[in-house]
Amino acid sequence: MDLGVKVDNLPAEAMMELAPRVEAAGLDEFWLIEDLGLAGGFTQVAAALERTRRVRVGLGIAPAAVRNVAYLAMEVATLARLHPGRFLMGVGHGMPEWLSQVGAHPASLMAALEEVTVALRRLLDGEQVAFHGSHVHLDRVRLAHPPAVPPPVSLGVRGPKGLDLARRIANGTILAEGSALDYIGDIASAAKGLDHRLTVFTWLSVDSDGDTARARLRDTIAEALVHPAMSVQLRSWYKADLTDAAIDALAVAGTPQDCAAALRRLADAGADAVILQPVRGAESAQIASLAEDIRPLLDAG
Repeated sequence: MDLGVKVDNLPAEAMMELAPRVEAAGLDEFWLIEDLGLAGGFTQVAAALERTRRVRVGLGIAPAAVRNVAYLAMEVATLARLHPGRFLMGVGHGMPEWLSQVGAHPASLMAALEEVTVALRRLLDGEQVAFHGSHVHLDRVRLAHPPAVPPPVSLGVRGPKGLDLARRIANGTILAEGSALDYIGDIASAAKGLDHRLTVFTWLSVDSDGDTARARLRDTIAEALVHPAMSVQLRSWYKADLTDAAIDALAVAGTPQDCAAALRRLADAGADAVILQPVRGAESAQIASLAEDIRPLLDAG
């Protein structure tokens, strides 16, 4: 199982300071986000790739509905050519509220996601694409410089329709924070036998005192437990009481030993990559502890 870090809601310059630290920590992946009002996704990824030499950098996730797919393909192809094998592309339909705020809500979220993903992958493969759907309209578009090896495209989805779509048309699936182990296990089982990568985002809080570590996540998880949009992925934890058991089930939290055990459970459930979001404001310390305290426990078995 690959191991990485995801950061968000920091100024771009602060996030770029973390990129070489993630690489120096020996982690496999560094993921950046593109939420409304924060930093631009492709600019962040390009800067992080330039500041590192080995670690893979992911965009998790770009909203399909807000970009013309031909121009989206141009950005993806450029990064893939400049940094072969190191860019991981994540696509979702976009948060409905944000899409409405910017006047980009499509008639159908799922149709937009499907059409953009299919057209994007065809363009990255070097095809000349003519496509006339409900959202995507292309008239004989071709990339002049497609990547020699197209980067994997994974879909950030939650519900049954999105998960089925990801298995049919994408290279992988990205699951958001707050995914219960049985939910992860069912998705991994459904993709068994496919060349399909399952990436799981989850919260990280590590401390020599387990209670202190869990306390840092209480507000975040309390909000998640009652969020209607997360009910599918929370499974039986939806509207459950906020207990240590709930925190342990939905996050990598506690002492280094607790965190290593949680990561093993995620691997056993079928995660191909676990991408940890450290406690906000303590990213550097959490990354250091992940490398120095947790990773050795995993390596030791």
